[in-house]
Amino acid sequence: MKMTDVLEDAKKEHVISQLQKANYNDTKGKSYRELKYKLAIIKANQN
Repeated sequence: MKMTDVLEDAKKEHVISQLQKANYNDTKGKSYRELKYKLAIIKANQN
């Protein structure tokens, strides 16, 4: 596993944990980009 893969996995796991804190659990099979977009929408709607 390359270092870039490890970094991408760590970033994806962080976004997933943030989504789970916001009670969003539909993360299976989604790309980092999709998850990051969904998190941005959730955060925007909270304000």
